Amino acid sequence: MNKKVFIIIGIIFFLHSCTCKCVKTHLTKEEKQWFSVYQKQQEIIFESNLGNLDTLVVVDKYEIYGNKDCNCREIGTIQNNMMNIDLKSKICHNDSYCVSSVSISKDEVSQKSFPSFNLFGLFYSGSHIKSLPQKTWVMLKTTKKKYTNVYIFEDGINAKNFGRGYLKSFYWDKKEGLLRYDTSEGEIFELLKK
Repeated sequence: MNKKVFIIIGIIFFLHSCTCKCVKTHLTKEEKQWFSVYQKQQEIIFESNLGNLDTLVVVDKYEIYGNKDCNCREIGTIQNNMMNIDLKSKICHNDSYCVSSVSISKDEVSQKSFPSFNLFGLFYSGSHIKSLPQKTWVMLKTTKKKYTNVYIFEDGINAKNFGRGYLKSFYWDKKEGLLRYDTSEGEIFELLKK
């Protein structure tokens, strides 16, 4: 009797694995726009209110699909579209977080995705789309340019610090990328040139 049950379960399992079909998600043009501003090996230079310079280098930029082998039984049927950019400061501001990153993942076909950010250990998780960061405008003293659709990420408000807690906040424009970051010590770095 037990042998028959195992055979039936085995057949059902086999039939289920044969009918498994994975679905690829695709990031929209709007979602990919967060990543179009930077190219691999690009240098982004910031100047602070104290006259200090900081250079960030785009050390990696990629787009991939997760679950590429369509492992339905162990992972699921979604092959999620993901993008990532890694930025490294020439000066490591937070020993545990020398490389900063921006990433996005489309985990459901009809889902609207928002990026996750890690800048020098200040984290914001885009997976909680209900808690979008505040939008504001910024006028940069370094370039005299005004940006009107800027997202602000602030420690203790919509982002969380890890490591030494180097950053108080940072400002990100969807089309222009990182515009400004404020340190916990009061130094303010603004985009000088890319």
